[in-house]
Amino acid sequence: MTNKERVLKSLAFEPTDRLPFAVLNGQMWICARNGLTAASLLDLPDAGAQLLVDAYREIGTEIMTSGCAAAWPMMAVMGGKVDMNTLAAEIVTHPLGALSDISKYDVNRVIADMKQDHYYQRTLVQMKKMRALVGDETMIGGGFFGPFTMAAQMLGVENFMIELMDGEEEEINAAVDFASEIVIAYLEDLVANCLDLITVPEPVASGDLIRPSVFEKYVLPFDLKVTRRLASVCPNTLIHICGKTDKLVQTIAEARFGVFSVDSIDMVKAQQDSARRCALFGNLNPAQILAAKSADEVYRLSKELCAQMKPYGGFILAPGCDLAPNIPLENLQAMARAAQES
Repeated sequence: MTNKERVLKSLAFEPTDRLPFAVLNGQMWICARNGLTAASLLDLPDAGAQLLVDAYREIGTEIMTSGCAAAWPMMAVMGGKVDMNTLAAEIVTHPLGALSDISKYDVNRVIADMKQDHYYQRTLVQMKKMRALVGDETMIGGGFFGPFTMAAQMLGVENFMIELMDGEEEEINAAVDFASEIVIAYLEDLVANCLDLITVPEPVASGDLIRPSVFEKYVLPFDLKVTRRLASVCPNTLIHICGKTDKLVQTIAEARFGVFSVDSIDMVKAQQDSARRCALFGNLNPAQILAAKSADEVYRLSKELCAQMKPYGGFILAPGCDLAPNIPLENLQAMARAAQES
């Protein structure tokens, strides 16, 4: 059974030879390990494809990731400022001063300008070259922020949270819908360059930041818009939300996302709540466990989680969020070994 077959069967709650293991993204970790930045990775002759594939194989992950930097050109073409010479790129100046400013932009013009950006184009090169290296044996996931988080980044998360409390519903919807069109356009290009797992990270939708009612009003409709527009060309979707998401499991499952990547929740209860309607991906804490404990302890905790989840099916062992740069390789390999033995 190939890595891809194992993952797809897990998403479908079908029997597998063993449990799969994967990491969520990991490119920041790989850049740190190799003394690279988001920019210098993409400026390698092959856009970093060989380095990423080699690193993912060394980790043992059964899902590789590409296409993580293209959110930033959109911010720049809208008038913001982005520093690509950091591990994960950083927004220095947000393009919007207020959500109402979104009316000043033509989304089709922004998309057209974004597609001409150097790093956007290098991201597509990276995706295509990674696929050539791994063939159809391993899934390649990719995407950037989901629409809600993208809209928050346009304004700045703190100011966006204020808008959620005091702003106009129409303006919030307009900004998130604008962001959804950009996300869709980007993912369409990734799919055209061999993406086979859409990833939709929505860290600003964390239960630590917003209530479930806000999620259902401003997040879910636009994430569903993304997945439905792309379902005919890429039916597999992973949605990731940081923090406490136990109250969102049933909602995500009912919406029929393929897999829910989760952080700080009871995994067994989450699988019971999902009722085999969506697979789960997680959830060893990157800071408190993977960066802080020994490889033996990580292995033990991973084995325990695999034993708890295996009877339910629909489970991929993974960190609860993206990889911090200080996580030892040995700890990730301990997770992979635990899954291989489960």
